[in-house]
Amino acid sequence: MTTAKPAPQRSADPAFVMSGAVVIEAATAFRRDDHGGCAGTGDFADLRDGSPVLVEVDGGKVPAGQLTDGRALMDGTCRFWFAARSVPAGHDQYRVWAGRHSSPEYGEAEVKGSLVTVHLAPST
Repeated sequence: MTTAKPAPQRSADPAFVMSGAVVIEAATAFRRDDHGGCAGTGDFADLRDGSPVLVEVDGGKVPAGQLTDGRALMDGTCRFWFAARSVPAGHDQYRVWAGRHSSPEYGEAEVKGSLVTVHLAPST
């Protein structure tokens, strides 16, 4: 007699925090301020301190946080940090939205417990 295996269990956690950075890759797509900060320009003008961060799961977007601490880095990029709170656990795919810009899709293992970096570059 064979015994049926139980179905794989999804995470018991109802939600988690997804942390990471959004990086504007081109110096022509942001402006620097006099204090080392930065904000997007042109197609990236919607990216600045306080811009909303949403997490998409199953086709729906969950308000999850905001961009903070925009910094113009020595490598010619502009980096913002984010901490997306109350991200629902137990889904196969996650996508980060900063302003109107999105990341590729990530699996839950990629976004839980490690920093997610979303690289954004102007279209050529």
